[in-house]
Amino acid sequence: MSEAATNLIASGLSGLRGALPEAKAILARRLVAAGRTPLPYDFDKQGLRLAPNEQAVLQQWLDAGLVTKVAHETRSQDGTVKLLLELSDGKKVETVAMTIGACCVSTQVGCAVGCRFCASGLFGVERHLTSDEIVEQIVHARRVMPIDRIVFMGMGEPSHNLDNVMHAVQRIRDEVLISPKKQTFSTVGGVSPLERMRTFAVKPCLAWSLHSANEAKRRELLPRAHKDPLPAIAAAAEAYARDVGTPIQVEWTLLAGINDSDQDVDELCELLRDVRCYVNFIVYNPVDGLPFSAPSRERIIAMVRAVKARGILATIRDSSGPDAQAACGQLRLRDRLPTIS
Repeated sequence: MSEAATNLIASGLSGLRGALPEAKAILARRLVAAGRTPLPYDFDKQGLRLAPNEQAVLQQWLDAGLVTKVAHETRSQDGTVKLLLELSDGKKVETVAMTIGACCVSTQVGCAVGCRFCASGLFGVERHLTSDEIVEQIVHARRVMPIDRIVFMGMGEPSHNLDNVMHAVQRIRDEVLISPKKQTFSTVGGVSPLERMRTFAVKPCLAWSLHSANEAKRRELLPRAHKDPLPAIAAAAEAYARDVGTPIQVEWTLLAGINDSDQDVDELCELLRDVRCYVNFIVYNPVDGLPFSAPSRERIIAMVRAVKARGILATIRDSSGPDAQAACGQLRLRDRLPTIS
């Protein structure tokens, strides 16, 4: 095996630099990222002309170049596919391919925020994902179904891994050929990370995981989120959204008896009174061992109507793949399940 080929083992989707001329390396990465060509790839038919030695190097990269691999695949009744991906160090993350053409991408092994209603933070965070580990999730998802939209809403808090995630956003634009306008960065927010996000050249759309507009209640639900006052976070999010040119998606996971009252609606509408946004009410998806449930459908519809009556657009999100534990709030470290007493 040549030295160039040896260096490509587990080099990630960003590999091939130095092993192929840059123009050919870029095209090869784009063809692999497209994911629509059956394996093995016929690059000649795709317009990538390679010399015999280049073909050998590229084949070596295809065989052993990615830093992630699919360890298990779970299919939901609605067509959603959840992929358990194994990383080079043996750790695992979950990513979800949805029939609406979206891929829900993880950014960390675990999550440090510890939202009370979410499975991803049950064991804390183990480490950040690299940009290769983030981007390769889309490669695997595209081998399952067409994907043209990315949501950073899987395991992890993207703002805690900001440099790698924002680098991945740019690479998804340049290598996967998905516009930043079709990428959504979901975060619990914080003035400092939102201000830092404004400094990056390539910016995704913003989703703010709010869940309660009451400071004390939100601290209970999101115990390790940024402690900045909610109006300050809203202002920072509004400034970022103005840069991007799209409204903020405000995410609110509905928990019966906890954040579904008329007072909750009043506090939400007051907080968002001068913010260009829309509210996405997420129907809670059950997690084993957690004591929450979703409000009735009638109550959810009433909340949507109440918010709309105050001049704020509101929608209901029924998540994809709940029967496969692939829905919002259900992604977790599958190799360590909690003991339920």
